[in-house]
Amino acid sequence: MRVKPLFIIFCISTVLFLSLSLWKTNFLNTKLDLKYLHDASSNISLEVKFVVEPKCNPNFVIWIIASSANNTLYRAALRRAYPVELLTRLNVTRIFLLGIPRENYTQKYILEESRKYNDVLQGDFLESYRNLTSKHLMGLRWISNNCTATFLIKSDDDIVVDMFEILNLLHENKIKEDAISGYVLRSMRPIRTSNSKWFVTKEDFADVTYPDFLSGWIYITGLKVARLLVRASEKFRHLFWIDDVFVTGILRLISGTEYLELNDLYATDYRYLECCMRDKKRKLKCEFIAGPDGAKKELHMKFREFSEYCRWNCFKRTTEQLVSKKCVVAYEERISVANSKAQVLHV
Repeated sequence: MRVKPLFIIFCISTVLFLSLSLWKTNFLNTKLDLKYLHDASSNISLEVKFVVEPKCNPNFVIWIIASSANNTLYRAALRRAYPVELLTRLNVTRIFLLGIPRENYTQKYILEESRKYNDVLQGDFLESYRNLTSKHLMGLRWISNNCTATFLIKSDDDIVVDMFEILNLLHENKIKEDAISGYVLRSMRPIRTSNSKWFVTKEDFADVTYPDFLSGWIYITGLKVARLLVRASEKFRHLFWIDDVFVTGILRLISGTEYLELNDLYATDYRYLECCMRDKKRKLKCEFIAGPDGAKKELHMKFREFSEYCRWNCFKRTTEQLVSKKCVVAYEERISVANSKAQVLHV
């Protein structure tokens, strides 16, 4: 049986096309990896040893909270707002992420906290903004190796959360397990002013703009994604110090993870949460699942009580009733949802 020349040409062309496509894909991925490997900061190491470790019980959600070692009162406020008995009923395990304090007496309190609450994970690095990436990745790496769960919530200790509504979103499959969901920031650029606390050198990060990333206030993802992010971080010898950009921007891209925008569910000012609570008598739910506490530690407890009440007794707001439209907030000081640590700018 003779094979037609046109058929042979078609087969050879198809093989060449597929080979070229595969080579191009690998080249682009390699180029992406090398670009951000070059941009990584030179003073932050991947090697973190654990000073204090909790026990991680299997659960539906692991909630990790970045907390400064000195923020004892913030951790106390969160424990009062969401005591372990309540979290157990909700199938949530909470773990605070800490570094080493500069004062020995503070470390003694931390050891006591750990013995009493079994919810502290502490690395052997000093507490510093420059070590936030080490802290963030320490949490992801530890839970990847020690915890069994479906979802991961990462937040900061000064962020108020409605855990009841977050769990509703998870159970209703409105948040994907294979994506990172939260407040998405696009077209942000580094601070290049040398006298700024948030100054980023071109050696730290060479590009004009950051990749799209999520605010570190709070994000939600699957434990499988956490493992992908950790694996992607192993490509780096050193880490970029702005953790939100590095973890949910650079590592997310390299791991091939998508994001889901939940910007409308975030309050950018604590007074919007207070406006929500004032409508309790009207039995109206708050449209926000999280927001800053405005240095008001009692807001964690008050908002949890309001959220728990509204879990069964309140109604969803109409468009005209949305707090973001009807609540008038007097000007104080602008709060940057871009990350109060990173202080990045819009282009």
